[in-house]
Amino acid sequence: MMAPVRQWAEMKAPDFRDVPPDAVAVLPLGAVEQHGPHLPLCVDYQLIEAVLDRAMPLVDPSVRVLVLPTLRVTKSDEHIRHAGTLSLSADTLLAVLRDLGASVARAGVTRLVLFNGHGGNSALLQVVARDLRLRHGMKAVACSWSDFAETQGLFDPEDWARDLHAGASETSAMLAARPDLVDMSAAPAPDSVIPSWQSTYRFVGLTGKAVRPGWIIDDLARSGVVGDARDADASRGAALLDGSARNFAAFLKEFSAFEFRGQEG
Repeated sequence: MMAPVRQWAEMKAPDFRDVPPDAVAVLPLGAVEQHGPHLPLCVDYQLIEAVLDRAMPLVDPSVRVLVLPTLRVTKSDEHIRHAGTLSLSADTLLAVLRDLGASVARAGVTRLVLFNGHGGNSALLQVVARDLRLRHGMKAVACSWSDFAETQGLFDPEDWARDLHAGASETSAMLAARPDLVDMSAAPAPDSVIPSWQSTYRFVGLTGKAVRPGWIIDDLARSGVVGDARDADASRGAALLDGSARNFAAFLKEFSAFEFRGQEG
């Protein structure tokens, strides 16, 4: 019987003969992009891997999970004007994910979690999940680590909704996961236009509005930070990561039994 959690790349080809039909493959996606003057480019893949490191020991022993290598460079074109950012085009990332999904299907694994650490990937991942369903009959889902986090009592709901990039939440999580890469002395004062949008426009905005513009980060904040990074602390970051890990592990058990309309196909 195979171990509950395996690293896909460490398996041998014959090992896949023993993969059960309810096994779940997890593809972590991060990014390499600017996160303001106080955080490194690797925030998104560091945090998705930090959540996985915490979640995998919590996986129910009855669940079989295969963790694919993290995609560390993805679609970060909204940050491309900032030095150091690496990005694939949407077309390239779509092709990569289609090919990887096909590879997973060929190995006999029909359940795939696109586990995301970068908001700029979100819309495309929904497209990929449906595409894999149509092309390979897979049960594919897209989700982000922050959606599993337990924020009550940690962040004001309004602040959380506007804390979109390199602000208090991501900085707190990095202080918990990789404090050696954080320079809090460089954390900038907030300069996001989102509060102004919220009060000025009835329909246009990013949170709770009917219309969402196609923005790049420079449209939102000159600093490249959307949120108040100065409000970060490691204890809240650890709580975010730990809560996300608990809930993600619980989700994996649920997903291993998930069926459309309660039946195969």
